[in-house]
Order: sequence, then C-alpha cells, then structure tokens
Amino acid sequence: MRQMKRSIKAGAALAGICTLLLVGCGGQSPFDDMQNAMTKMSEKEASFEKEQGTLQSYEKKEQQLYTKMIQTTKDHTKTVSSLSDQALASAAKREEHLKTEKDSMDQSKKEFQSVKESAGRIKNAALKDQAVQTVKSIEKRYASYDQLYREYQKALKQDQLLYQSLKKKDLGYEELKSKLKTVNRSYSKVRKESKKFNQYTDQLNENKQALYKAADKEAKKS
Repeated sequence: MRQMKRSIKAGAALAGICTLLLVGCGGQSPFDDMQNAMTKMSEKEASFEKEQGTLQSYEKKEQQLYTKMIQTTKDHTKTVSSLSDQALASAAKREEHLKTEKDSMDQSKKEFQSVKESAGRIKNAALKDQAVQTVKSIEKRYASYDQLYREYQKALKQDQLLYQSLKKKDLGYEELKSKLKTVNRSYSKVRKESKKFNQYTDQLNENKQALYKAADKEAKKS
C-alpha cells in the first residue's frame, strides 16, 4: 500500500507577527521595519495552508482509485484504464496546486530580504541577537521547504508513471512490484523532508517568541 501523505505545518510560523510593537520608539525603527516585512511574508504565504488541504484531498482520491484498480481483475481492462485516467487527471491537478503552493513560498522569500536587511540595522544588542536568530531560522525553513518541494515533485512523477503502467494489458507482477517500491521509496523521502520542515517551523516559532520577549523587555525600559 502506498503512503502518499506529507504532514507539514503550513503558515503557522509567521501568523500573528504584527501583534507586538515597541512602545516609545518614536518613528519607524529597524525593528518596526522588520515586523512589517515579516507581516508581508505571512500574507504571501496565505494560500500555503489552503493548498496543503487541496493536495491531501487529491492524494486521498488517488489512493482510493489505486485501490479500485488493483482490486479489478484483468478481464476488466477498460475499467482499469478509466480509473488510471482519473488518477492521472488528479495527479495533474496536484501538480497545479503544488506550483501554486511553491509560488506562495517564493513570493514570501522576496519579502524576506527586507526582514534580513532590517534585522541588520537593529542597534540594541539583545534585540539584535534574537533578530539574527530569527533570520537564520527563516532561512533554514525556506531551504527545508525547497528540498521538500523537490522530493514531492519526484514522488508525484513516480505516481504518474505508475498510473500509466497500470493501463498496460501485459503488466506483470514483478514490474508492478518494482514500480510500487520506487513510489514508496519516494514518499519515504517526502515524509523525511516533511518532518524536517516541521522541526524548522517549530524552531522559527521559538525564535519568534524569544524576539517578542526581547522587544517587550526593551520597550518597558524606554
């Protein structure tokens, strides 16, 4: 049985980033600029979570179709072919939504440059240290997502090859077994990268909270 799902924490890392402002700064401080840029990052990732739900919906649909295909006897080749076509159509839709998800992350990355630049202009030592840590965690999270995206792309391609092969009248057991092994291996990598992405998302949340605390502490001093 193929395991297709990837469970990733989508969008949560940057939500609510604009809830804290330094009091008594007077004007737009580098920290304010950093917050504003992070808010824009969050907005760019708005469709990320939505796409996650859509991808999982198509994954579930394909799993159901696959189960029907392998339960259908060789005497019903037309039925298998029809189910395969439906699975291929679903996989094509997944490709589209995966691209939308990736575009969302790429747009977020563009805003990240402002976050990084603003963090570099912060003068307060304690606040700057936490800002730098936050920047590093964002970079790691982006890099992790890029790897996850590449692995998911590969796995999706293997799904499509499997669906195509199931349409063959002379598909043998060993060939099917080999293709299933390749698919499962691909999704094993996806789950591994998904776990890493979740860890980096948690790490970003921790650094973000530390940044809030440092900012709040400095605001009370002013």
